[in-house]
Amino acid sequence: MRSSKVIVKMGEAAALITAVSWTAAAMIFESASSRAGVTAVNTLKVLFGTVYLSILAYFFSDQIIPSGIPLKSWIFMSASGVVGFIIGDFFLFNSYLMVGSRIAMLLMAASVPMTAVASYFIFGETIGYWGVLGITGTVLGIGITVVSGNRNSAVNPESGGSDYIKGVVFGILSAVAMAGGTLLTKVGAADISAIAATQIRIFAAFAGFVLIVVFFRKTGEVMDALKDFQSFSLIAAGSVFGPFIGVGALLYALQHAEAGIVATISSLTPVLIIAPSIILLKKRISYAEIAGAFIAVGSVSLLFMH
Repeated sequence: MRSSKVIVKMGEAAALITAVSWTAAAMIFESASSRAGVTAVNTLKVLFGTVYLSILAYFFSDQIIPSGIPLKSWIFMSASGVVGFIIGDFFLFNSYLMVGSRIAMLLMAASVPMTAVASYFIFGETIGYWGVLGITGTVLGIGITVVSGNRNSAVNPESGGSDYIKGVVFGILSAVAMAGGTLLTKVGAADISAIAATQIRIFAAFAGFVLIVVFFRKTGEVMDALKDFQSFSLIAAGSVFGPFIGVGALLYALQHAEAGIVATISSLTPVLIIAPSIILLKKRISYAEIAGAFIAVGSVSLLFMH
């Protein structure tokens, strides 16, 4: 009994590691995007992620490349990769540049209630009173932070003006894409392992980014990022914290702790990112922005209460 409780606690700790890793990845990718460009960072991120996830797959399943996967899963997981990684990260990384990783990640938290509402209509899943309260609180918390951040930008601009509004819109669109990717994953990942599902998503994303780089003639931008030591180091480090440590810890957490608790703990990034934004990035953050982040993240947890 005690050993099983210890394992559960380790799973919950892994969920916290996931949140911390994603916090680090967000801040690193913000710096990388401002230096190397969004397309280069996204392309190299999924390249590194493909390698890192293949290593994870070997340790979790003794397979570097997923095998025995139904065609339906390949189709839906590939579509999820395109929607989540290509479309979602395009908007997310551009949002980093316009409003900063802190607000962008908070806007991403909206993907959870978006997924819940869409699942209600598409899959017939129940939301309940706690869910409605959670959705309302999440929207309220995000709204408080966004409005306060816009006012604060007049004193300490992260971008300010129309760029701030555009960054918020991009952040919301990234949340929509994330929700869409999650819904596609719900269908495609039903009969396969989480690591195989994640691999297929990132394989499809990498193939998509290669086509984008070739079609829009962004090869030079990607090569410049590879040649620039600082850009290369930032992207490699961000990919370690995101697709490698973050995903690996999340998979471990889901295997050893309750899914609702894992989802709640791993969604703490918008709160965890506040302190390093103040200390490392020297950004001024109002009390209203901090309160909004706590309200939003706390409300997300209500969505997993039954």
